[in-house]
This record gives sequence, C-alpha cells and structure tokens, in this order.
Amino acid sequence: MAAEERKEPYRTHKVVIRGVVEGYDVASLEDLKKIEGLIESLQNEINSLKNQVAELQRSLNATNMRLERLENFLRSFR
Repeated sequence: MAAEERKEPYRTHKVVIRGVVEGYDVASLEDLKKIEGLIESLQNEINSLKNQVAELQRSLNATNMRLERLENFLRSFR
C-alpha cells in the first residue's frame, strides 16, 4: 500500500499589479471598471432573457393545457 501524500490546501491571494509584467501590458483600473460594467450589463441581460424564457414557458404550458381541454371536448362528440 502506498503512503498517502499530504497536500497543502490551495491558497489564493488577491494581488493588484500595475504597469508591465514580463512584457505584457496589465489592465488599468479604468479598464477593469469598464470590463466590470460590461460583465454586469451582460449578467443583467442574461437574467432578463431567463425571465423571458420562463414567461414563454408558462405561456406555452397554459396554451397546451387549453389545447388539451379543447381536444378532449371535441373527442367527447365522437
């Protein structure tokens, strides 16, 4: 039996880097705020679309129920 290896828990640290790192330009605070605003607007749009899909699903379910009732009503005359 192999001995279990003990792993150190994964740790994360928040770091702010400004300037140039290893030849790559780092986003400025202004750029990050623009990206944050874009992500927030996309999340709002996604939530709006989810709500629209849910409303359409409710409407479709209601329509299907009405159609089923109508079909049952018409079958009763056979």
